[in-house]
Amino acid sequence: MHFTKKIMGTLILFFIMTTYFIGCGSPPRSISSKYEILPEKPDGYSVSKRLLLVADNQITHLYGDPFWLRNELFDKFVPVTIRPVQQDLYGQDILKWVLEYYGKRYPIVHLGDGTNIACIGEFESFCEIMNTAKQPWVMVPGNHDAYLLGNLHNLEKDWENACMRANGPMTKDRFVEEYLNHLKEQNEDFGKYLDNYPVQGEWLGEENSNTFLKSVAYKIDRKRPYCSYVLQELNLCIGNSDSSVYAILMDSTQYENAPTIPPLPPISYSAGLSGSMLSDQIDIAEKWLSNDPKGKKITILMVHHPYSSLITSTRSIIDMLREKYNIPLYVSGHTHQGEYFVRGGDNGWIELNVGSIVDWPIEFRTFEIHQIKNDPKNFVICTPLFRIPDIWDNAVPPMKPQCNAVKWEIKETSAENFYLAHNYKRELDPVKTQKDLLVSLLHTYSELLVNVESAEDNTVWIKECSNDQAVINTIKEVLKNKDLEEMTSLLITLEEFDKRRKVKNPLDRRDYRLWQAVWASKYDKLKGRIPVVTDPYIRFPSPKGVNNE
Repeated sequence: MHFTKKIMGTLILFFIMTTYFIGCGSPPRSISSKYEILPEKPDGYSVSKRLLLVADNQITHLYGDPFWLRNELFDKFVPVTIRPVQQDLYGQDILKWVLEYYGKRYPIVHLGDGTNIACIGEFESFCEIMNTAKQPWVMVPGNHDAYLLGNLHNLEKDWENACMRANGPMTKDRFVEEYLNHLKEQNEDFGKYLDNYPVQGEWLGEENSNTFLKSVAYKIDRKRPYCSYVLQELNLCIGNSDSSVYAILMDSTQYENAPTIPPLPPISYSAGLSGSMLSDQIDIAEKWLSNDPKGKKITILMVHHPYSSLITSTRSIIDMLREKYNIPLYVSGHTHQGEYFVRGGDNGWIELNVGSIVDWPIEFRTFEIHQIKNDPKNFVICTPLFRIPDIWDNAVPPMKPQCNAVKWEIKETSAENFYLAHNYKRELDPVKTQKDLLVSLLHTYSELLVNVESAEDNTVWIKECSNDQAVINTIKEVLKNKDLEEMTSLLITLEEFDKRRKVKNPLDRRDYRLWQAVWASKYDKLKGRIPVVTDPYIRFPSPKGVNNE
């Protein structure tokens, strides 16, 4: 068995290296002359709800058992396999911050990959965060939401190991089931329909209703989980507009056969490399698109996979739908590097790709459709880009996180919890990899306790401790042996302790965690503690011989 896994691992690494390094370039394309790229917003008015678009936060379960796909060598070719521990530990605080200050104003569309390994516990944590938003939220399924490390459906034992202590694997059928239960809580009418049709159905909201969620179609396939899907239509119309604006959220993680690594097209595909949709979902999407008696309907497609990552047959379907129903825009996630793509050759059309909310450069967007004044034949898609920490520069406290870089940032590259400690290793053994990560996590908790002290009247402590220094000493003792089970147990305890403890300054806790996530994300992208061209201030040591007094 071990020998077989080594052979498979070698094949997988060869496949990834080939895909990663060979690639195929293509000449730049230009959009059609019918599009205008405007330097400023023209006079006019909104004809749609404004949305908040976020993507790819990828909550990672840190305390599963080691499994052979998660090691430091594999991470060199699939960078999201292992992130800096500060990014995993604190990164979701960025999503929380965005939801707190933007999610109270606009409905939210998450473009997929709320989770990373695809564990039930990850999705539960994801929903807990998303439910803090004051506005309704929906999502398109991402490959990491329903397939092991975003790529495959097989290797059940490894998937169970990876999701140990996180309630087990989140297979695609289970994902659809859990997500529908979330929608049920948001929309009472849909909830009643789901109670009567729990496995497969097509719910259509009332025609003149102004509710955000307009339609839902779904199938839960227990025998072939990867054939399961959820399709959604959103009502983006606003009351004072004659325009009918909608978005259809399509599921690009629906496959005829179980996704595998390496892929064996056309029999099987890797969910991380290829998106797919089947005819049952597509037929319903086309039916919704064709429901346009006045001929004034504007529909946006929102999908996790970029158009270029869809398998050939699915791309052909998207082309047909786009041309037949005059779909002006395709919106995607998945790449973690947001940009506009030009598709379709010389007469190009536009795809808007939204970057990751946790991976550098850490971004999100708002989205609305704007009617130009005295120009009823044209409209403008307004989708300003927001990047963290840039937007913090113009914020004011308490919205603006304060930064104590001198004290908080980990600068020594030799430190066990340096942001890129995992990058300096080429370990193939998943057990050793897991130990390295847990050691770094324990040091990270020690730093947290030093920089964000517990309040004097705090009553929540771990066993046999009554102050921060005692907790730090407990961490030091466990680090002496570096026993995998002992470190895992303590880290689970520390996570619960930190959630519940009372601290001297709650804003310090928030701000410390946010900036740790930013530094970890930035340096992981740059592969070093390096300033970016937009960094305005760098403190230098004084030249030799200068009197500093």
